[in-house]
Amino acid sequence: MKRLIFYIVLATCITYWLTSCGRKMPLPVVEQHAEAFGANDTTYTEITPAWDATVLGYQATAPFAPVDIAVGEDGYLFVADSANDRVLVLTQAGTIIRNGGMNRIAPISHPKGLDIDSKLNLLIVNGTNVVYCWNQYINLVGVTEIVTGFGPDSSFVFSADESMIDSVMGIYPVYIDPDPSARFQGIAFGPANKNTVFVTDNGIQRIVQLKLFFGGAVKLANGYLHPLFRCEKSMNVASYGSGAGTVDMPRGITCDHRANIYFTQLSGNFLVQKLAPKGEGYVSAFTLYEDPIMDLNRFQRPFDVALGQNDAIFILDNEAGTVQKFFNKGSKAGQLVSLGKTGLAIAKFIDAYSVAVDADEIVYIAETGKSRIRRFQYSVSESDLPIEQP
Repeated sequence: MKRLIFYIVLATCITYWLTSCGRKMPLPVVEQHAEAFGANDTTYTEITPAWDATVLGYQATAPFAPVDIAVGEDGYLFVADSANDRVLVLTQAGTIIRNGGMNRIAPISHPKGLDIDSKLNLLIVNGTNVVYCWNQYINLVGVTEIVTGFGPDSSFVFSADESMIDSVMGIYPVYIDPDPSARFQGIAFGPANKNTVFVTDNGIQRIVQLKLFFGGAVKLANGYLHPLFRCEKSMNVASYGSGAGTVDMPRGITCDHRANIYFTQLSGNFLVQKLAPKGEGYVSAFTLYEDPIMDLNRFQRPFDVALGQNDAIFILDNEAGTVQKFFNKGSKAGQLVSLGKTGLAIAKFIDAYSVAVDADEIVYIAETGKSRIRRFQYSVSESDLPIEQP
């Protein structure tokens, strides 16, 4: 009987975990918005003030250096502060969250890339060959014991050792690449039903697909068991080269719910690419001379990519100091979207590293060179709204 109960509990943990992983910045599908009917005056208006250390009330030893932003399903913003070796958690109003274990996302040496899934697993890469994890949920609820093994009757063996509990409530490694020359720059969860993670590696020049596996469990303060996970390498999605479907100094990355991968790179011919799953691998989804996003001279140093409503593609160009937006569906997929005439359309950024878009279509720019985060709210003028016919 005990063996049967053990397998039921284990199966429940695994099922709960496997069905909970999400993708970067999941956003609702909007049935009608300005892009669908012209949007001559549609714009992304800047929200002031910009978030610098003073506005945020952030006490740090080094100048604030935001280099990546991930948006959780609860609306919290996770900001990698590379100069201060930590990850900040902000509300959409710019309030730093310090309770709920948020202070345990530190220290982490020079974080570069972040992503968080629907199970509230925050993954972090920092330019090394290691992928780190921190779980928001278990920190919020609290952990009383950790599963350390199984007894002779197949029951769980628990430990209340404080050092062991601290090791899973803080940042811990979930994948270490066997090649020490790997240099992970960006990270993105795959779709919920795929249990995959993708990382860009500019040390070996590749995009790596990792698979998620059940890696243990903890007992929470509410009495429930909560699964932990680990990662194993599945395959190289793309390897070094100069053509479409290959990589050369890859940087930012994200993934949509159809398992399409979007990434930027700092060298090669095609600096922004979309890869679509086909069979056991991936193929280029955009074509040179057909899709403007593939124009050879369109980008200078695109550092990051994000998806907005209708999976519209936002590209942050570090050297040009601009953001461009592209359609991603229908006959216009791969074509440039007008950002209007003000706001984000004319904004210039100094040494910006990251772009993120939340469910309210607020665009966040990590302007590292100015030690701040700038925000732009999607808006539609009255002249853009469709006229209701009598």
